[in-house]
Amino acid sequence: MLILCEKPSVAKDFAAFYTASYKNGYYEGGGTAITYCVGHLYELLSPEGYDPKYKKWALEDLPIIPSSFAYRANESTASQACTVAKLLEQHKNSDVLIATDAGREGELIARIAMLMAGISDISRFRRFWVSEALTPPVIEAGIKSAKPLSEYDSLADQGFARQRADWLVGMNLTRFMSAGSPPPPLSVGRVQTAVLAAVAGRNAEVKNFVPVPYKKLEASVQSKDGVAIKAFLENPRLGSASFFESDWPYIHGAMEDCRNSIFGVDSVEAASKEKKIKPPKLLNITGLQKEAFRRHGYKPEETLDAAQALYEAHKCLSYPRTPSRVMGDNNADLFMEKFSLLKGECPLSEFSDPLLVNADNKHIFNSAQLEDHHALIPLDRIPPSAGERERNVYSIVLESFFTVCMPDYAYSEKSLRFHVSSYLFMATIRETIQKGWKEAIVERKNEGDESEEEVPFFDESSCSLLGLKILEKLTKPSREFAIDTLLAFMERPKSGSDDNAKLSGLGTPATRAEIIKKLFAAQYLEEKKKSLFATERGLFLLRALSKNVHLKKMADVSNTTEWESKLASDPKAFEKEIADYVSQCVKGGSEREAFRQAPLGSCPLCKRPVFETKFGYGCSGYKEPHKCRFAISKAISGAAVSAADASLMLSGQKTKPKKCKSKDGKPFEASFALEGGNVKFIFKDRK
Repeated sequence: MLILCEKPSVAKDFAAFYTASYKNGYYEGGGTAITYCVGHLYELLSPEGYDPKYKKWALEDLPIIPSSFAYRANESTASQACTVAKLLEQHKNSDVLIATDAGREGELIARIAMLMAGISDISRFRRFWVSEALTPPVIEAGIKSAKPLSEYDSLADQGFARQRADWLVGMNLTRFMSAGSPPPPLSVGRVQTAVLAAVAGRNAEVKNFVPVPYKKLEASVQSKDGVAIKAFLENPRLGSASFFESDWPYIHGAMEDCRNSIFGVDSVEAASKEKKIKPPKLLNITGLQKEAFRRHGYKPEETLDAAQALYEAHKCLSYPRTPSRVMGDNNADLFMEKFSLLKGECPLSEFSDPLLVNADNKHIFNSAQLEDHHALIPLDRIPPSAGERERNVYSIVLESFFTVCMPDYAYSEKSLRFHVSSYLFMATIRETIQKGWKEAIVERKNEGDESEEEVPFFDESSCSLLGLKILEKLTKPSREFAIDTLLAFMERPKSGSDDNAKLSGLGTPATRAEIIKKLFAAQYLEEKKKSLFATERGLFLLRALSKNVHLKKMADVSNTTEWESKLASDPKAFEKEIADYVSQCVKGGSEREAFRQAPLGSCPLCKRPVFETKFGYGCSGYKEPHKCRFAISKAISGAAVSAADASLMLSGQKTKPKKCKSKDGKPFEASFALEGGNVKFIFKDRK
């Protein structure tokens, strides 16, 4: 039998189960061979792989839609690709167990490997579908319950359709938008462009926000035993405590009427509920990236790199690229083993309850909610050789591990409605019954958060109003996206037209860090004091897309998530729709005039866009009344300055070393960078 895994670590688990020995790229023992893919062994050919004419980015060659897609081995894994293909070919007439990750991407990785090995008959292929940690009992049960591979054909179709659709969009629309413009290319992506549009939309919302004044009437209500709480007048029109300008006569009338009364409360309605809040779930990779940014300011790829090192090099963290926030039903023993091993490493463990570590605790162990891999957990003590970032990331996972098995926070919530004359005042108070996990974890509160008052006991049977005051407030805009809130938005996107609509996620937990990284690399996003802003270049792309009735869909979050839903329901129809879509987009050639050339960056003096001109790269503000004179020449000290060089300097970076000549003709080598509005030379350090 042959077992095909996705990762070396998984193959190693199977090898231990079968007592197989390592050969070269695979394990063998007891009549079983076990090999692995190291992720994606193959990639789709670039356009020039189909026809050399595509090396030139010409509009007349678009759309590029291959009649059938072809693959090539990734250079970094070519040797392993040969090993896998050879083993698959050798075992094509025997039993084969596909044990790549239990998800769409894992299915795609296996199917491409089979395709490249020439496998067409899959009647003897079975699918190992397990997302739990691979302990021997889990492996044994997974092998026994393996189903025919053909039952997963629909999932494979989704994987192929998603991959080809992204290729069609990226290769065609990037070329369409970039033809005739200076480098770097104007990158367009099915998900990344929608994310850019979301950031730009939030920027515009905040910039154009006009605060609206509103008022609240706050009353201090005291019980007969002297306990005072805050209550707020209800706006009968809105059913809330906020009063906007048209309602101000009502709030001022209430203020006068209640002030002149004997401060009595005519009647009180009270309703109490006991509630429980469970501790935060275990982390998936997106949750870890959000928390690492909040605590340490780490970018998503930095957190992912650290987690990958903890997993691969230090062997103290479970597989990081997981979308799941639970363990499998059969992983309670594994969890308890790590609990006993690591409880001395984390002070929070003293608040944990080991009795909660059992298969009946569906907050932790729930196979029905597993996707691809179980949640992030620590597997061992972190070694002294780990770096600071790795230690910080490990610490976040360790704390999450011990927090999830803490007791619930339990409280009694009492809603109070005080009737004073014809007016109604509302209050909600909370009394803690059991501190639970909140005894150990201090929750972050959002600015302006008006949560319930914590009151040990309030007797509403006899109350009086002690005082009244009108609070004058202003509505606030949404906050600019930061890395953590953008990741949260990508998990649960909202449409601008209907924020209550449930939309599919943008990207996957494993790809979101790469999408954000690409937006920075393309110079579409920049970060200022942890807030994210679309650059002039990013805004240029969005403006250009908006000129084309078809292209503007790329910047529509709801359209992108609708595609995700179509992909899941009918992958073949989805792929055809994408092919038709890119054809429609690139046929609007006459609208290219609206695109012209993209800006290279922002002027360091006045922040206006900088464009390429006949003689150099100049600020578009030269036509403005202040006539900004910033420019970069196309030749400096005898060295050519390309548009890509100018773009690098405008983004605060330096060019590669250039061969220059001094005024007296002597050669020298230096890089160029901007300082203020001038080009400066950066010389290589000499001993």
